[in-house]
Formats: sequence, structure tokens, C-alpha cells
Amino acid sequence: MPKSLLMIHGVGCGGDVWDRMRPGFEAAGWHCEAPTLFPDQRTLDNPPVTLPDLGFDDYVAAMVEAARKIETDTGAKPAVIGHSMGGLIAQSMAEKGVVSQAVFLTPAQPKECAEIGLSVIYTFLNIILTRNRKRAYKVWRSGFRFGVLNCVPRRRHEDIYARARFDSGKVYGDLTDGVEVDEGLVTIPTLTIAASQDRATLARAVRKVGQKYARAPVPGDFFEYPDNAHWIVDEPGTDAVVADIVEWLEHPFGEHV
Repeated sequence: MPKSLLMIHGVGCGGDVWDRMRPGFEAAGWHCEAPTLFPDQRTLDNPPVTLPDLGFDDYVAAMVEAARKIETDTGAKPAVIGHSMGGLIAQSMAEKGVVSQAVFLTPAQPKECAEIGLSVIYTFLNIILTRNRKRAYKVWRSGFRFGVLNCVPRRRHEDIYARARFDSGKVYGDLTDGVEVDEGLVTIPTLTIAASQDRATLARAVRKVGQKYARAPVPGDFFEYPDNAHWIVDEPGTDAVVADIVEWLEHPFGEHV
């Protein structure tokens, strides 16, 4: 049986955010696909005026299509891992039944789990101040460094921020309004991962996500990493996180050694 893993990035990012994690999954025998959502729209600079036409549902639809293509090509549904906003996309995909397993990595939260603190406000301050669904936004440099890269060595901040993409004001608005996911429809193994130092998706909110899927027909698992933050995809300790996720993917029903 082929082992396919669809990797979904977060808001303002591209598929390259998985460059650190991906080799660990591939070494364990997983075929990984890490697409960038709407790369012609979500650009590094000078985004087209049509970018704000895209909403969260468009992102979900694109990833559902990607998952179904993998199933058509391989004969099996892929597993999915989503980071940040990608974690909320992955939750929607789990609800729709298009994936075999799902990992929600420091995810954006569905409506009833959302928590907003001062660190979240500062991280996204340039977007919060205007709240214009008809604009394209890139998270401001100071907010990104403070709320996303706080556990990444400072010497790496500029290189990482240089890969940040513009994203849709409509998507930011959709996330603020809240996305509903019915855990009663989630009948696959799920793993929710929180990072205690996270300033962008607060650990206390991610714990609520874990509790939500613990009530699903297939009760979800939950891990929390005390020394990691939002950029858990590429910060000190990431390789250990990958090893834990690989182990969980191989034994998703609690059969861990």
C-alpha cells in the first residue's frame, strides 16, 4: 500500500516551509507532496488585484482536489499534515473524509476553539488595523519575527521572512469570522500538536482543538512540545517532532512503542 503525505502550509507561506521536515518523512517511506496554494496569486511581491477574491473555501477545495488526485493516482487516500492555517484546512479535509489520517500542527482553530491574546494581536497588527477583505496582505516583519520566529535563531529571521507571501484579505476575514468543523464527522485518526512557546496560535487554543477531536468517533491524539513555538516546522527540536509524527503515522490507533 503506498504511503502518501499531503503537506499543507499556512497563511502567507508556501510549500517550501516543509523543506526541513520533508526529508524525515521521505526517509520513513512516505511520498510527500507539498504544493503552494495559488502560487500565481499568492506571490512574494506585487500580488495581482485578483488575490483578495480567494477565500478559505477556495483553499480547502484546492487541497481536496489534490488529495483526490493522489487517491486516483495511487489507489489510496493520502494522510495530511497541515501547519497553522493549513492545519485548519486539514481539519476540514478530515471532516470531508478525503484523507486517511490527519496531523494538525500548531493549527489555526475552528470557530469554537479560537483564542486571541496580545501576542496574536501584535503578530498580525498590520492586518488587524485595517481589516480590509479586498486587500492583499503580508504579515509585517516585526510581527512575523515576534510571533512566528521567536524560537528561531535571529540570524535566520531575514532569510525566512524573505520567503513570506502575500495572502488574501478575504482569507484573513474568513479565519477571523471562524470556520466550523463538525468533529462528529471525523472518523479517521487525528493528531493535534501544540507548541508551548507559540505566540501566533496559542497553546491554550490548540489544546481546545485537541479536546474537540478527542470527542470524535475516532478519538484524536494530542502532543505538546514545551520548547517549541509556531515555526515548529524549522526550529531547534524539529527533527524530534518529525520522528514523533512518523511514529504516530505508523501507529495511529495508539499502538505506540
